[in-house]
Amino acid sequence: MDPADPGLDLSNADAVIDVFHAAAEACRRDPKRRGSTIHLGDTGRLLVTGDLHDDMNNFRRIVRFAGLDTASPEDPDLPHLVLHEVIHGEASFNGEDLSVRMLARVAALKARFPEHVHVLLSNHELAQLLGEGIVKQGASVVEAFDDGVEFLYQDRAGEVREAINAYVRAMPLCVRGALGVLVAHSLPAPRAIERFDKGILDRELEMDDLEPRGSAYEMVWGRYQNKKVTEELADAWGVDVFLLGHQPADFGTEPLCDNGIILASDHSHGVLLPVDLSKAVRRNQLMDRVVALAGVPLPPAEG
Repeated sequence: MDPADPGLDLSNADAVIDVFHAAAEACRRDPKRRGSTIHLGDTGRLLVTGDLHDDMNNFRRIVRFAGLDTASPEDPDLPHLVLHEVIHGEASFNGEDLSVRMLARVAALKARFPEHVHVLLSNHELAQLLGEGIVKQGASVVEAFDDGVEFLYQDRAGEVREAINAYVRAMPLCVRGALGVLVAHSLPAPRAIERFDKGILDRELEMDDLEPRGSAYEMVWGRYQNKKVTEELADAWGVDVFLLGHQPADFGTEPLCDNGIILASDHSHGVLLPVDLSKAVRRNQLMDRVVALAGVPLPPAEG
């Protein structure tokens, strides 16, 4: 399977609506999910990515590295793949952001491999759900995305947006292994840590959690965490290393305090990080295992 062509007609509103609903159901029914967390245990391999932002070539490299381009969903040796922040890329068509197509491609991958592809709630997807402005280069990326949905699906655009919203609301906040690793889009900022509900990982998300000042909102939007924040959360959650996105990592990775790594997958220095779930993790060891996506050959285009 070429992820650029997942057997999904991206111009067909019914097909796209169906795949968003299928992915939402797969998120909700994941047998490893408890509350808003996917618990992977201590066996197998985890592949962690950072923000993707509609980078098609890196998406194809990620899927190829994971082996999901040729694997069967019944393959017992499939890795676990974490993806997040997949929309709002640099490319546009007449000012319209068409990254709904990447969101649908990732949803199709989730629906095909429901227990091995994990798509996390991120601030850009949450912004689309809330209709909240994110401005880049003087333009609202939320409005540009909505314009792209209108352009592609015309009188069915409202139904497509409803299906997207159902999918975003079903996304978990984090993925964790039994031996100390936790993957999330981000962590709350220092200014929000006192009101942040540390029990949010163990319960299902309510709409209040997703709105401004809610704990899920603060978690996916938080930046510039300090040592107090990361150590407090590590102690509360039993975490040795946080693997995150959201913040700049111009060369693919950046250390965060003493126990975190920022990953980026949306540019020419983008990376992914393989993690052996059967071994306890340490930050410096993981930094040495990062894979540059530029070194992963692109799969041949089909046809």
